[in-house]
Amino acid sequence: MKKRIIAVTAALAVSAAAFTALASPAEELRDKGILSGYEDGQLHLERTLTRAEFTKIFCDAFLTDDEVKADAPEFPDVPDGHWAKDYIAAAYGAGVISGFDDGTFRPDDTVTYEQAVKIIMSRLSYSGSAAYPEGYVGGAVDMGISDNVHALIGDTITREDVVYLIDNALKKIEDDRREAEEEANIDSIQSPAYLWGGGSGSSGGSSNSSTGGSVRPSSGGSSGGDKSGASSDASPDSSVGFESSGGGGSSILAGGNYAPAPAPETEYDYNGYFNTEEYTSEDENVFKNALTSPLSTFSIDADTASYSNLRRFALGYGMFPKYGSIRTEELINYFTYDNPRPTDGKPFEVSAETAVCPWNSGHLLTKIAVQGDELTEKQPTNLVFLIDVSGSMYTAEKLPLVKKSLRMLLDELDENDTISIVTYASGTRVALDSTPVREKDKILEAIASLRAGGGTYGEVGINLAYLQAEKHLIEGNNRIILCTDGDFNIGMSSTGDLEKLISEKREKGIFLTVLGFGMGNYKDNRMETLADNGNGTYAYIDTEREARKVFVDEMPKTLYTIAKDVKIQAEFNPAAVKEYRLVGYENRILNNEDFDNDKKDAGELGCGATVTALYEIVPADGTEVSELKYRSSEIMGGVDELMTVKLRYKDPDGDESKLIEMPVANAVTSEMSSDFKFASAVAELGMLLNDSEFAGTADYDSVISLAREGVGDDPLGFRTEFLHIADILKYISENRGMSPTDDTDLPY
Repeated sequence: MKKRIIAVTAALAVSAAAFTALASPAEELRDKGILSGYEDGQLHLERTLTRAEFTKIFCDAFLTDDEVKADAPEFPDVPDGHWAKDYIAAAYGAGVISGFDDGTFRPDDTVTYEQAVKIIMSRLSYSGSAAYPEGYVGGAVDMGISDNVHALIGDTITREDVVYLIDNALKKIEDDRREAEEEANIDSIQSPAYLWGGGSGSSGGSSNSSTGGSVRPSSGGSSGGDKSGASSDASPDSSVGFESSGGGGSSILAGGNYAPAPAPETEYDYNGYFNTEEYTSEDENVFKNALTSPLSTFSIDADTASYSNLRRFALGYGMFPKYGSIRTEELINYFTYDNPRPTDGKPFEVSAETAVCPWNSGHLLTKIAVQGDELTEKQPTNLVFLIDVSGSMYTAEKLPLVKKSLRMLLDELDENDTISIVTYASGTRVALDSTPVREKDKILEAIASLRAGGGTYGEVGINLAYLQAEKHLIEGNNRIILCTDGDFNIGMSSTGDLEKLISEKREKGIFLTVLGFGMGNYKDNRMETLADNGNGTYAYIDTEREARKVFVDEMPKTLYTIAKDVKIQAEFNPAAVKEYRLVGYENRILNNEDFDNDKKDAGELGCGATVTALYEIVPADGTEVSELKYRSSEIMGGVDELMTVKLRYKDPDGDESKLIEMPVANAVTSEMSSDFKFASAVAELGMLLNDSEFAGTADYDSVISLAREGVGDDPLGFRTEFLHIADILKYISENRGMSPTDDTDLPY
């Protein structure tokens, strides 16, 4: 579901501009008889709601007469003649609300965000974590029910927020109904027997049937608390009274000798996960002296996998991500920013902004932004999907989600672009030879035929995919898209061996995008290595919403590279900078001499992509003295510049790098831009999750406050989602006794 653009207001009063943005869904609900105005004819979306008012809106939105199964008890504070008595009786009879332990209903009490969410999620038969409140709130954010809602746990909800909760829930119900029909049509496709991912004539796998298009496991909720709904240690008024009761190609290509795996005789027998997820942590960057170490050199990182993996843990399980799994730069670069666009023919524009550091008021923070140019003309595209169809890909959040993702992308490509599908399990084969997108039915048949079963012969699959890409190499965009949980258990499986293999293959001019799926045996470290060495990027797809972001909303960024081997080198001015520290990019650090070495591999930048780097700076205090002959205080220069930022990059088909230089003025802005505030909030959260020794005054409250100020226009709602994720992490930290450094077992 496309998120709507809304105006964000910090105050409760709704401005005229904000009301205009809200008018459409609010007016729609009023036209349907769900939302009523006041005597002055206004909706007053800024006002809070009582329990009685919310019950009425809920009943009008979701209940029908035949669903009311019992009369409500006689609540002493809801006498005969009370305007809401019939609504309260209906909601009680439908099993979605109850009274308090003392027998009252308290119709005039205000409703909190989490209480409203729980009622609506119960109506949607939410089957995820039942922990209250974080389980219900996480599910609502994950399913899009909280899109455009800015209330957080503990906040009294406004009519504005209720409009969006109700509107999103109704649209989700309709989207699910329509999707179920589409899935039924797709699953009815009889695949030709020569296409394999499993037996003939079947789509294989099963789509998740739970409401909302989320593919979280239903076994979550390891965050503690009473699983029946209300948390056992919740405050007395936090939840009580609102509980719910209830065309086939050859298997051998020239130059290869790859035998196809036989179709399995039976469905893969999935018996659950063993937790073998793998992550590689890095020691965080430390402060360096600008006199003795004036150069900071690193490769850009446009990957985003850490953020969606963080979201999986926070929303799906109500817990912190595995310690060591978070790369702060990937959190920051998940989001788009309103940076200056290139205007001089270069593939990107570099800009900078400096302000007082939010987590250390005695320091400065400089934001360096690299903004890729937007796609102006599509190149012809030769795509090879390399799909893991091994037994570990059986569950709904793996192969079935891969298939949905591919169908999304298919609608975004030009009719003359071509698609191949290579599958690997115990064996490997070309399941679909290069086929133009205009032959959509043939491609859909191949996608529908994929079924999971067998081992994971990743090495041979990678070789075959590159051979397939070379066989159909074009003057344009040649790319392999690997979809896997990262498990390679047959053939070459060490990370070092795979790195060598991919490094050799990238010289063919074929880029590699790595997409991670699933949980339990997820190999984050291995997939990042493949992408880094294959001239590509790495993303983790946890839900259909993320698949839509990668393949629809940001398709050019995913598929079209505008610059490769992009390196950044900052040279700090010791007259203005005493010490500096790069926030994140720990596994992207390069030796200073690598900057001018064109043989040294570095990161790629996609069309419209943004790469942001933050430097925390200790300003010079005038006492800097160097004993070095060529670094004496007399020749350091003035303090007009903080640093000079240099970038080297190659064209996608080039071998020689080009250089861009930009001085950064020693000028501190009095008010951070919205983007700078938001990026700083994300960096703060990354430091908290990594237990950084340099986090200073950072805490969850400061993350939320800074992010709220920086939300700005949020057309796809991802910044608002971040607010809810930070809020859930704050809640479980304060109320569940959890810590980012806990070695907590995953709930599977």
